[in-house]
Amino acid sequence: MSLAEINLHPPSSTHPSLSEGTFDRSWFMGKWGVAWSTLPMWKGKKDVTITYTPIPGTTDHTKFEDLVEYRKESASEGSKPSTVKGVDTLTPGANAATFDWKGSSYLFFVHSHWEVLGYGKDEVDGLEWAVTFFSKTLFTPAGIDIYLRSSSLPEPNSNSQDTTIRSDLLKKIVSAVSEISEGGVSALARGGFEVPGIV
Repeated sequence: MSLAEINLHPPSSTHPSLSEGTFDRSWFMGKWGVAWSTLPMWKGKKDVTITYTPIPGTTDHTKFEDLVEYRKESASEGSKPSTVKGVDTLTPGANAATFDWKGSSYLFFVHSHWEVLGYGKDEVDGLEWAVTFFSKTLFTPAGIDIYLRSSSLPEPNSNSQDTTIRSDLLKKIVSAVSEISEGGVSALARGGFEVPGIV
């Protein structure tokens, strides 16, 4: 078994891996599953996914749509998920992985600020991962999400080895998050929990 190397950085980092020309926003597009979080909004939820979709006419993925889907833990399998839509815009003057989110439709007045602290892919097992940090807003506390996705592995629970790979990678990422003292990240990590579902 081969696990990806985990390199994370504190909020507002100037590390080269998060700079323009190195952080590939086109790679970041697509659907991610939230596997672990410190955000209270995901407690009692399952099957939480976030899909980033480029907006036609924009360049270098500096602006993209954001679709969050989730179900309550008590919801039956196959039930229609709840959704939240928004638009993300690259934050001026920051690194290439920092964004401002604005809600769509009835959430047009809601704004938030978030950034990627680290990302990677295990070339052997096909798992891709990313860690995102969300600043405090009027409605939510600061928080951290760990995203996972894979194009090559079957759905979890179909194979115990695949499930173990996911579990081991997640533990390794959580450990790395816990070691970031800057920005209150390690303190937040102590309140983290796994989010059940499709990841």
